[in-house]
Amino acid sequence: MRALVTEFRQESNSFTPVTSTMEFWMQNGVLQGDAVPAALRGKPCAVAGMIDALEGSPLRPEIVYGPVMWCGSGGPAEQEVLDSYLDDLEKEIRANPPVDLVLLSLHGALQTTEVDDAEGHIARRVRDLVGDGCVIASATDLHGWITRDLIETINILCGYWTYPHLDFYETGHRATTLGLAAVTDDVKPVMAWTPVPMVVSASAYNSNEGAFRELMEHGEGLVGNGTLLDFSIYQMQPWLDVPSGNSAAVAIATDPEVAQAHAKDLATRLYAARHEFATDLHPIDEVIDKAEAPGTARPVILVDSADSCNAGAPGDSMAVAARILERGSTIRAAVVVNDAPAARRAHELGVGSTARFRIGGTRDPQAVAVEVDAYVKSLHDGVFTQEGPAGRGLVNRIGRTAVLSVGGLEILVCEWMTGNGDPQLFRAFGIEPTLFDLVGVKANTSFRAGYTAFAGEICETDTPGTAAPAIERLPFRRLPTSLFPWTDADDIDFPVTFGPSVANR
Repeated sequence: MRALVTEFRQESNSFTPVTSTMEFWMQNGVLQGDAVPAALRGKPCAVAGMIDALEGSPLRPEIVYGPVMWCGSGGPAEQEVLDSYLDDLEKEIRANPPVDLVLLSLHGALQTTEVDDAEGHIARRVRDLVGDGCVIASATDLHGWITRDLIETINILCGYWTYPHLDFYETGHRATTLGLAAVTDDVKPVMAWTPVPMVVSASAYNSNEGAFRELMEHGEGLVGNGTLLDFSIYQMQPWLDVPSGNSAAVAIATDPEVAQAHAKDLATRLYAARHEFATDLHPIDEVIDKAEAPGTARPVILVDSADSCNAGAPGDSMAVAARILERGSTIRAAVVVNDAPAARRAHELGVGSTARFRIGGTRDPQAVAVEVDAYVKSLHDGVFTQEGPAGRGLVNRIGRTAVLSVGGLEILVCEWMTGNGDPQLFRAFGIEPTLFDLVGVKANTSFRAGYTAFAGEICETDTPGTAAPAIERLPFRRLPTSLFPWTDADDIDFPVTFGPSVANR
C-alpha cells in the first residue's frame, strides 16, 4: 500500500484589500520529502495526526510526502501560489504510481484570485491523477465552504469538532484511520452531505457551551455508540464573498440510508439553532470604561475580532489605541498591530529612542491609524512558541517586531502577525497580559482557549474591519441573499449528496 500526504491550507477573506502573495506563503517555506515528518511529527497539527496514523498502522504503508504548504489567513491567494503547489503535487504523484490513499490537509475556505472553490479544484486535479480506484481523505477546519464539487470528488471528509480549535491532530488522525479502512475494505464508508442555507458570525458560538456544543455532543454520541463512523458540522466561513454559499452537515456510515438520515438530521438541527448564533457587541468606549472602573476584574480582554488576522483581516487597525489616546485614558493597555514600516523603523532607531511614528493603515487604506511620539522599549526577531492549549509547541514567525510605549499604552508592532489568539503573542515580547488593565486581542473565538483562564472580563467589541462579526454590515456583492440571515425561512428542504463509492475499488 502506498499513501501520499500533502497539505495546502489557508483561510481566505474576500474583503481584505491585499492578496496573499507567494512571499506571504513562503514564511513557512515548502516542506517536501523527509522534511515533512522531520518538521511536523509530534506537533499539534493535522499532518502529524496523519503521519502517526500511517506509521502506527499494522499495514505499514509506504508513505510518500507531497508538498506541504500553509500560511496565516489573509486575502485571496495569488493564483501562482496554487499553480505552483499543484505542479509540485502532480510531479510527486506521477513519480510514485500507483497511489492507494491520498491524504489532503486543507482548510475548507481557501479562495484564490481566479478560483473561488480552491479545495474543490485541488481535489479534482488529484482525482484526475490518481483515478477512481484511489481513496482520497481530507481533514479540514469546521469553518469551511464545503461544495458539492468537493463532496463528489473525495471519499472521506473530516472537520474539526472543536472551536476554539484544539483537535487539529485528532482530525488528521480521524481522516487517515477512515481512509486506511476504506482502502483495505475493512469498512465501506458512505459519506452523505447536506448543505444548509445559512451563514452566521464566527464570534457567535463555540463548542464549549450553548447550542453548538449541544449539536457537537449529539454527533459525538452517534459516533460513540457506533451509529456513525464520523460526522462533521461546517459553519461557513463568513468572510467569503462567493456566488453560492452554505454551511453543511456531513455524516459517514456503512449504510447509505443511515448516512443520509443523519446528515439531514444534523443539518436540520444546525438550521433550527440559527437564531441562537447571535453576536453581543460592545462599543469600544464602553469597554475602556470597564477597564477604567476601579472594581472591574482585570485584565479586560477587548476582542477586536473585526481585525483578526486569524480571519484574514489585515491586522493593521489602531481603532482601539486611537480611542485610548483620544480619551487621554491612564489605563495600562496593550495592543498589537501589523505594521512593517513601523517595526523596521524601530529597529533602525534602536532601543531607547523616542520618535514620531505613524502606526496603522499600512495594508488597508480604510484602517484607523495614529501619529504618536513613541519610545522604543524593545526589539525582537519575532519568533515565538505557542503556549496553547491550541497549537501548543508550534513556532510562529512574525518578522521584525518591536514594543513601542506611549504613556501607559504598549504597542506591539510586527511585520506579519500570526498566532493571534495565543497569549505568547504578547508574553514572548515582554508584555505580560495579566499585568494590564486592558488587552486588545485581534482574534475571534480561538483566543478563549488561552485567555479564559486569566481574563477578568471578555468583551466582544464593535470594532471596524474586514472580518466584522456583524456580517450584515459586510459588503457582499456575490453571496446570495437567499441565505440566512438575509432570508429566514422555516420550510427548508435539505437535499443529500453522496460522496463517490469506495465499495468497488
